[in-house]
Amino acid sequence: MRVALTHPYSWTDVRRGAERVLRETARSLSERGHEVTVLTSGSTPGRAAFHGAEVRTFRRQFARARMHERWFGACVAGAVGRGSFDVVHSLMPLDAFAAHRVRRISGARCVYQDIAIPFAGNERNRDDLTYRERLARGGEVYGCMSQVALDRLHERTGRRGALIPGGVRLGDFTVTEGRAERPTVLFSGTLDVRFKRLPLLLRAMEAVLEAEPEARLHLSGPGDPEGLLSEAPQIVRDATVTLGLGRLDEQPGRYRRAWVTALPSVGESFGLVLLESLASGTPIVTSDEGAAPELVRDGAGVATTADDVDSLVAGLLRAIEMARDPATAGRCRAVAADYDWDTSIAPLLEALYES
Repeated sequence: MRVALTHPYSWTDVRRGAERVLRETARSLSERGHEVTVLTSGSTPGRAAFHGAEVRTFRRQFARARMHERWFGACVAGAVGRGSFDVVHSLMPLDAFAAHRVRRISGARCVYQDIAIPFAGNERNRDDLTYRERLARGGEVYGCMSQVALDRLHERTGRRGALIPGGVRLGDFTVTEGRAERPTVLFSGTLDVRFKRLPLLLRAMEAVLEAEPEARLHLSGPGDPEGLLSEAPQIVRDATVTLGLGRLDEQPGRYRRAWVTALPSVGESFGLVLLESLASGTPIVTSDEGAAPELVRDGAGVATTADDVDSLVAGLLRAIEMARDPATAGRCRAVAADYDWDTSIAPLLEALYES
């Protein structure tokens, strides 16, 4: 099968969720024998190879996102119209709609994978909203990353979408010796934005430290948390270690050393960091709003009441107890196995492309 994967932003920025989905989709499909071409953009145009896939990079012309995405859509329309693809799988609405408009010429099946919860007020500009609505009402396949996102799509448009969740390469996240001696809570995400609810976690840690005096909080990700930490009690600041962004290959070790990964944010469209934590054998704590609770299973995680500090405290303490049970790592890995790129996600995509 000849598959084009399209995304208007840098192929190399692998810390962003969409780019990681793009790369792993390309790798998995290519390694299963499909002819994969990635259409993207960057400062340096050209062609490259990635695990058997061809990466075709157009030189970016516009600094403003809105103009850039419109221009990239025209690039996709031209490439798809001239190409001989069986499927065009897009991760942004404008390039998805561009592929949809030339489908009668290209003959390609068009798949749009929305990486956010659609129509939840998260559109970056009017184009985002307009083209999502057009794709929902006229596109061939509208994919969402979670059941929460699918429900939102149906409520807004009456459209029944296709479930295309995020994935994890299970072999990259192993369970080995190396867990921290002290109970360690890991927060992995942007550190200086409040919607991730890091301030709530800092408040909860004060009570956690009363029950678990040796506990530590590790902050992993981009951004400067000092402003938020300055508002936290001294006992919490003393127990907090800021790890910074780090290299991509360092992330599995951070999950493995943690006892618990906590992401109390609301409105998550999937929760990739939680899935990676589970793949590392580390239980998760999240809020009960958004898609993240869909990853929670008995004995492998806890969903707490959103924005409720007492519920978060109880969830963290419960997950710390889970981590003391040697069987917990296996339960966590079993959840992650359902999202393995090679054994679950790639076969799902093949069935979707062929249906």
